[in-house]
Amino acid sequence: MSIDFVDPALRIAANDLRSEPRKPLCAAAAVVPASGAAIQATTANVSVHGVDLISEIELRPATRCEVAFSLPIAGQMRPVQLQACVVRSTPGVDNFSLGLVFFGMPPRTQELLESFVYN
Repeated sequence: MSIDFVDPALRIAANDLRSEPRKPLCAAAAVVPASGAAIQATTANVSVHGVDLISEIELRPATRCEVAFSLPIAGQMRPVQLQACVVRSTPGVDNFSLGLVFFGMPPRTQELLESFVYN
């Protein structure tokens, strides 16, 4: 399997982010690339700064998108909607493993992610 990165700077950033705490999460996600229709995916794990997704559709690194999913916090499903950029796309047998980094996050969304990941 090969991992496709946009450039060395993003590869370094993605590796640095992988070292932060991640929490498993299997939830339906909708990914809307800036230049296309919504793609259905499933979250694999979440950190405060990114998410790993499993998708039947490939998104190339450097693709900007909006990603939406829900976090189970204190017995309630809390929807989050974030701007993100694909930093990793790894082909599997019949799907793709995608790594997305969040950007431009509102403070309330940051709080929800921290609550989910650290509790």
